[in-house]
Amino acid sequence: MEYVNDFVYFVVKPLEDGKHIYCSGVNLTKFAPITKGRHRLGQNPAVKGLQSLNNDIRAIIIENKATPETVKNLFCQYVKPIKEDLWYTESFLILNYSESLGEKIKNYAPSELLRKMFRAMLINEPVFDAFSPEKLQDYLYGLIQKLS
Repeated sequence: MEYVNDFVYFVVKPLEDGKHIYCSGVNLTKFAPITKGRHRLGQNPAVKGLQSLNNDIRAIIIENKATPETVKNLFCQYVKPIKEDLWYTESFLILNYSESLGEKIKNYAPSELLRKMFRAMLINEPVFDAFSPEKLQDYLYGLIQKLS
């Protein structure tokens, strides 16, 4: 499963022994024009939104008879190579992963991340379900223009 654009990524890749690695990230540089001035020090809505979302993703994994497992790793560095942008990333293992679980994550994660961020920033913007990576990216670039 792979969902990647300039602002976010959600990826699940196979490892050994039937394990999969879930990688997620938000581009703090790209989100800065949207989040700027709309949060307290140390309370970046993109970071907090991803942290909260990943708790929801863990619950979805458990509901689907799979098991999330916390691990410190560097397996996700390949998703978005660090260039000039600043990324916040999180990852964990999934045991008993299935493609249908990946589709649930892909359909849920992008829109729910925006909902969490917008609530935290008190932004009343519409969030649509099932954004493609390209449509989400276009939407966020348009939102930057609107809020600037």
